[in-house]
Amino acid sequence: MSTATTARGSLGNLPAEVTSFVGRRQEVTGIRRLLSTNRLVTLTGGGGVGKTRLAQRVGGEMRRAFPDGVWFVELAELRDPDLVAVTVAEALGIREESIGAAAPGLAEFLADRQALIILDNCEQLVAACADLAALLLRSCPEVRILATSRQALRVAGEATLAVQPLSVPDPEVPATPAELARNESASLLAERAAAVLPDFTVTEENSATIARLCQALEGLPLAIELAVARLRVLSLDQILERLTDRYRLLTSGTRNAPARQQTLRALIDWSWDLCSDAERTLWSRVSVFSGGLELDAAEQVCADDALPAEQILDLIASLVDKSVLNRIGDGPRARYRMLEVVREYGALHLAEAGEQDRVAGRHLEWFARLATYGDRNWVSPDQAAVMQRLKDEKANLRVALEFAVSHQLTNVACRLAADLENHWFVRGFLSEGRHWLERALALPPQKHWTRVKALRVAAFIATVQADLTRAERLLIETRALVNELPPSIERAYVPLMEGQIAMFSGDNMRALELFGRSLITFREFGARGGEMWTLCCLGLTRGLSGRPSDGYADLAASLDLGSASGEVWWRSFALWALSVLRWLDGDNAGAAAAAKEGLDVRRLVEDEQFGVGLSLESLAWVAAVEQRDQRAARLLGASQRVWHAMHTSLAAFHRLGDFHDQTVASVRSRLGGRAFDAQLQRGLALSAADAVAYALERTAAPAQRTAAAPDDSGLTKREREVAALIAEGLSNREIAARLVVAQRTAEGHVENILSKLGFTSRSQVAGWLAAQSTPDS
Repeated sequence: MSTATTARGSLGNLPAEVTSFVGRRQEVTGIRRLLSTNRLVTLTGGGGVGKTRLAQRVGGEMRRAFPDGVWFVELAELRDPDLVAVTVAEALGIREESIGAAAPGLAEFLADRQALIILDNCEQLVAACADLAALLLRSCPEVRILATSRQALRVAGEATLAVQPLSVPDPEVPATPAELARNESASLLAERAAAVLPDFTVTEENSATIARLCQALEGLPLAIELAVARLRVLSLDQILERLTDRYRLLTSGTRNAPARQQTLRALIDWSWDLCSDAERTLWSRVSVFSGGLELDAAEQVCADDALPAEQILDLIASLVDKSVLNRIGDGPRARYRMLEVVREYGALHLAEAGEQDRVAGRHLEWFARLATYGDRNWVSPDQAAVMQRLKDEKANLRVALEFAVSHQLTNVACRLAADLENHWFVRGFLSEGRHWLERALALPPQKHWTRVKALRVAAFIATVQADLTRAERLLIETRALVNELPPSIERAYVPLMEGQIAMFSGDNMRALELFGRSLITFREFGARGGEMWTLCCLGLTRGLSGRPSDGYADLAASLDLGSASGEVWWRSFALWALSVLRWLDGDNAGAAAAAKEGLDVRRLVEDEQFGVGLSLESLAWVAAVEQRDQRAARLLGASQRVWHAMHTSLAAFHRLGDFHDQTVASVRSRLGGRAFDAQLQRGLALSAADAVAYALERTAAPAQRTAAAPDDSGLTKREREVAALIAEGLSNREIAARLVVAQRTAEGHVENILSKLGFTSRSQVAGWLAAQSTPDS
């Protein structure tokens, strides 16, 4: 997932194209008019009516009206109201600057920005969404909100628009290709049919059937898409025959439901009826997943004696063929996802079968094992792959954590939240990690090492976020519990955490003594991760306490351990620490080289935050000493954006905070306040990729992204091939034909390219390919 820019001139994170969007011109105009006079507009309507695509189209057309961007926030997979603000912050590229219903940090960030925020699928979190919307409307006078929900948010000043289905052909007018081309639902059906069957066209012979299908489906976009997917195995006439019969049956049985909901239920019921018993069982069981799933997870979570694991692959293939599951992404591991309405339908059947808790429990077990595997294999060549897997499974990890906490599974909740410590830190998800750890620790306590680990991880997050009082309280319980338990490697982390607090408080002598104790224990247990961590802390603290060169040996030892094991992240941390000490030693060239080498971690661990922020800061100090003041100010802005994202600042790091303040003061005095602030804002405007490229001096640093260094793009070989075809001016259909793939596959490649590059139009891709990398001073 690419990190979006969050400052003036950014375009937001909307898809460059809204596929399958037909008609709706009157609705688009009406919504734009409402947004011109109301700061909160909510689109209401039943599932599948097209609220999301309508909101996206409006946002795309209104980009120029919002200098700070149009931002799309998908909430369908979210269930915890405390994470609404976190999710909005992540969509804006600021991660978890604030969490909770009040979300003051998010409001502060948006206070002077002109932006449109689209909150999509608010219905399951309507109260939390309403609270957040009300706060933003009060605190951010230039922010407007466009929400989609099955019910209004009921916030003061809210304007609502009920989204209706697409227009359907008039049964009194003879159906002809020309007549259907002017009709919204028929045009959508024809477009999607051509995507399934490339040779499909609207003819005199099939026009009547198309018209009747649209009428039976009542113009519901999702229903049309689900029905047309059956063209892989059925003709239009067969689809109409089965759909019409099923629709009659359900409307006579559930008269109290709106007709369009009856139709959609009929359509999904029909998909259910097309499945075998084994397929239905799998459909219901995979509904426990959120945000997608992979084959090995399905085999472990969904299989039992009645549904053997060896059958899961074939059943998934069948569900993909039936469009119940969709293959998503183009990564090395196949991933599958359900439409939300289809997932909810499966969940109802899972509950009716009395299997909800059993399958959800197995889901928890699987993701707890995944987190444990990631923790134990952190110091290994698999580090980057482990972190990518955890990133892909973020929504599932939230579901698992919620199940563990809500069912008061104390040890499992503590272990899962604590085993994700590297996920929380590397990605910058500090506030979310603290949220789950605090909830797990609030459960009835048990005397177990899992609680010790959860306590010390929570203490470290609190320390980094400058909440030393809370960190001390957590460590008091940790020490008491350690003395009652048999020996464990966790014992070594207690003095390490105590040393962190001492170091952050400026008591370096005490920190050195505590780090030394930890190092001995880590080496006794052969715990390389803890040893590298401690060596980094020892080296930095020694260098800050005496001569800078006093810390070089410890940092070199940490780097050697990392190189020998294939570990990446602690190596980058050691390189950053080395850059700081070299800077203090007057070796600016060596300091810059170490910091830039540390930034290369981003190539291996996508969306790394913590180390990036530190290295950007170090390079700013170097630039300031060299009196490259514009560069220094811009790097300070880029670093500040990362600290805001993690809800902390360098001030928490005591003496490092002093270095930061000194650098700001010297650069500001030479540039002048206005010029300094302008460059700082330019740094804040940089996306993560642009900030790294700028820091490495490999490309220009635009306020609005127009180019990225090719090596930092993250594009696969196939995506680079597609990018070249985009630059030639080919449409998605033409790209599909050139590559001999389905049009949907081509569309997916294009969406991935735009997302990874942080672009919003195909023309930007062409410009990116043609751009020359030029350093910026």
